Amino acid sequence: MPDAANLTFVSAIGFRDMIKILVRSRSLRFTADMVRQSPTSSLARLRWSGRDVFYRSGTADPFVLYQVLLRSGKKAEYYVPPGLRPETILDIGSNIGASILYFHRQFPDAKIFGFEPHPDTFRILQENVAHLPGVTIFNYGLGATHQRIATRADQVNFGAFNTRGHFKDRGHPAATVECEVRRLDDVLREIRITQVDLIKIDCEGAEADVFSTLPDEILNHCQWIVGEFHDHTGFGVLARLAPHFHLDLKKKMFRSRFRFHACNIDKVQELSRSDVDALQR
Repeated sequence: MPDAANLTFVSAIGFRDMIKILVRSRSLRFTADMVRQSPTSSLARLRWSGRDVFYRSGTADPFVLYQVLLRSGKKAEYYVPPGLRPETILDIGSNIGASILYFHRQFPDAKIFGFEPHPDTFRILQENVAHLPGVTIFNYGLGATHQRIATRADQVNFGAFNTRGHFKDRGHPAATVECEVRRLDDVLREIRITQVDLIKIDCEGAEADVFSTLPDEILNHCQWIVGEFHDHTGFGVLARLAPHFHLDLKKKMFRSRFRFHACNIDKVQELSRSDVDALQR
């Protein structure tokens, strides 16, 4: 049996999609990294909005950049109506920084706080966003308790890393990773945040744990929440949001993961008709 480190992983991308990727990225190297994945530690870069964005060649990083940065307008992964004017943004599960770059371009005056527990991913996050004005990043995850953990992590699909100890063997190289997890209410108290306007959350199954530590007085006045849930615990969070938010879900039967948007009821009048239509597609 061949060594797993030498295997080539070919993504299921059709010819038309490949052309879209090439046109949007204007990079043959990036397109090749999207089409064929093989484990490697080398860094590559994508030119986006006048800056270099670094990613790990041969991993799932290019897919993250494509979904968040290269799908423009209302097709973007974390689309937020431009009429909103958030002053404070929490980016929970920052990965290599694509969502922070996206929000910083859309809301350049906002203060953005990003959280990423994986140490290797955090180093690339630093390269991509640490220099941006108004951006502060933390090398720990968020959860229900304050703890230090050691867990197995995929070395190709870094975005699948989670702090709950759930490891799915996809046949990729893996390694044990140590990281810190903290409670969100404690963190907000320490950095003196009493109001949050926009929350983006995607932390591979720890979302309900994170929300469990977010005080009602902050959550209920948030303007917009966008992200993913990864299991049934997300429905408990949605039940908590429902009295104060309009909810939009994108879920397929038989799949536990689903995307969602939550718009504070008090902000509905600020949405255009096209914004409402876009969220229904």
